[in-house]
Amino acid sequence: MLINHTTVAAKGNRRIKLTIYPGHFATSHAHVDNYISMTEVRTSSIMASETADELSKVFKYMQIDTIICLEFTQNIGALLAKQLSDGRREINSGKDIHVITPSINSNNQLTFTSDTQPFVTDRNVLILLSTISTGRSLSRAQECVGYYGGKLVGIGAIFSAVDESDGVPVHCLFTPEDLGSYHSYRSDECPFCKSGRKLDGFITTGGYTEL
Repeated sequence: MLINHTTVAAKGNRRIKLTIYPGHFATSHAHVDNYISMTEVRTSSIMASETADELSKVFKYMQIDTIICLEFTQNIGALLAKQLSDGRREINSGKDIHVITPSINSNNQLTFTSDTQPFVTDRNVLILLSTISTGRSLSRAQECVGYYGGKLVGIGAIFSAVDESDGVPVHCLFTPEDLGSYHSYRSDECPFCKSGRKLDGFITTGGYTEL
């Protein structure tokens, strides 16, 4: 069970907070030295609303037709869509912004159903994620948007260790510098593994599983 932790507040809004647990963790792509809990930000109506408000300050200047939500960010995405469409005299004022989530097929590829594809093809798309550590999940999402003929105009995240992807800036509320220490390693280069330290747990998009 994780016990030691610190709480970090976003610089732009002290009401948005992350709980950080140091240790040795594995994700689907890498090993990391901190587990960043997104549970409160994604499930608290108050914190999700504050997060959407902060992100809207950047994306209100972009034409957005569709928000693609990954990693359980649907609550934030819906609130962000409302923020953008409710803005007075803003570029998305009064627009009906769609909020959708792709499926994952047997080949681990992101796909959209026939019902949701029209909201991607020839649309201005914003990708919203919880965490961007290595950028591999983001790249997969970008490939999906391109495959269905969407135009990626923005990338938003709660935490990101990546500044941009294929020329598109990543706008986030937290960076590694805010955590004090955050490192991502390839599994075969992980210093914890090399020193014989066992994993504390496995991190998925939904949370943490103790090993």
